[in-house]
Amino acid sequence: MKKKWLSVILAAAMLVGCGSSGGGSTEAPAQNQETTAAPAETEAVQETEAAEEQEESAEEPETEASADGVADPFGYDYVPQDIEAELSMYRYYADSDKENMDYAIAKMQEKYPGLSFSIEHRTDSEGGALRTWAAVGELPDIYEVNDSATYQMLKDEGDVYVVDAEVEKTGFYDLFSNGAAAKEARTAEDGHQYGFGCEASNLGELWYNKELFEELGISEPTNYEEFKGTITALVDAGKVPIALFGAEKWPGTSLFSLASIAEGQPMGLDAVNDGDASISDEAYVKAAEKYVEISNMGAFGKSALSTNYQQAYEMMYSGEAGYFLSGAWFFLTLESDGMGDKIDYCNYNVFADDAVKEDVRWNALGGYQTEFKYSVNSKPPCGLSPELVTYLGLEFEYWTRVSAGVKGNMTTVIGDFEFSGSEGYRDYYENYGNYVTVTNFTGDLSNGEFLSVADNACEMVISGNYTTAEELIEDIASAGY
Repeated sequence: MKKKWLSVILAAAMLVGCGSSGGGSTEAPAQNQETTAAPAETEAVQETEAAEEQEESAEEPETEASADGVADPFGYDYVPQDIEAELSMYRYYADSDKENMDYAIAKMQEKYPGLSFSIEHRTDSEGGALRTWAAVGELPDIYEVNDSATYQMLKDEGDVYVVDAEVEKTGFYDLFSNGAAAKEARTAEDGHQYGFGCEASNLGELWYNKELFEELGISEPTNYEEFKGTITALVDAGKVPIALFGAEKWPGTSLFSLASIAEGQPMGLDAVNDGDASISDEAYVKAAEKYVEISNMGAFGKSALSTNYQQAYEMMYSGEAGYFLSGAWFFLTLESDGMGDKIDYCNYNVFADDAVKEDVRWNALGGYQTEFKYSVNSKPPCGLSPELVTYLGLEFEYWTRVSAGVKGNMTTVIGDFEFSGSEGYRDYYENYGNYVTVTNFTGDLSNGEFLSVADNACEMVISGNYTTAEELIEDIASAGY
């Protein structure tokens, strides 16, 4: 089992700058009689130097840093300039991610005029579209995989290209401050890599509407008793305390995992999934008691299991709900929507008792990088070889991460980027390096049987069918966990 420890301090790594580009000397000329040339001589020398600089620039254009603060590390070493193809992609293409990808498209098309892109926005996290396309032989050239079962199926069917050689030749992971950790995470047990990607790890957070809290006279909770107090205040005000998009199973189960982290199990439900703990252990029993308690208080409302992501966000955005569970990728939505000053995240684990809240504060929900992220079709429909598609995919991914840095967002690209963002985003950025353990979001757990059992049991709590912790624990334990 791979260790799931946060192995890079991003806040420090973001300060790493790229090498400076070549340029004229900044040394002042000597001001004495012996080195002062006549005007005509000076002009001739300047013309000669200018010609030499122009010749050097023409010989080595790839060494010049771009206006973005980073150089093109790929050049034309892997893909010919005259390549012609339409590259199809399936990946999240909205909010700031769309801006970053559009930036990458512009960069790539400037370099490869014959290259075009067809992008299908990823609308689900459970791989339904990918499984359908795979069944009829219509997978795109490059696709984002967010579901472990779908990833395994595609591997078993031979639909995923092994990208080892291309990653090594390009030195892809050397271009990122968290590259070593990302490469390790994306290396399967057989030693091969079936996908690539080097994003900042997203931690799971409980977000809240600051304006609504101020209106109701409540504050961001720092412990479990304060959290319950806010739930009571929200219910009394006719609000839904937690806008949970329960139409997807992982948010509800991840909330139970967050509660177990608060009870001293830093790996949350990962430990049960991996066989390192039992659901009957004290940490999970106490977590179940708190999870069921807030449900009985009305924390999730009556329509949580039929609410999707966008609906839940709009509930919290509009002030209909107080809280919203999601990953740190949500900052990108907040920034693009101009909501950074209205919505913030809870700095403490809201399930933690006051006496231990500092002890468990830096044990994160989420943040673990999986083997899979962006994979290449072993039989690309664009007509190019999977090798060429992989090179293009790596280059495209690099420029999307550069875009984030250029726009002042979190990025792990090594470059001279100045971070800018709302107060909450900046706080997250500054605190990121303090986290010492990370977990999977429960939707990424490797044991499909355990995941199904845990998801169904948590849904019974959310729906109000289970009203005691014993029911939740016994349901999962009866399946052998």
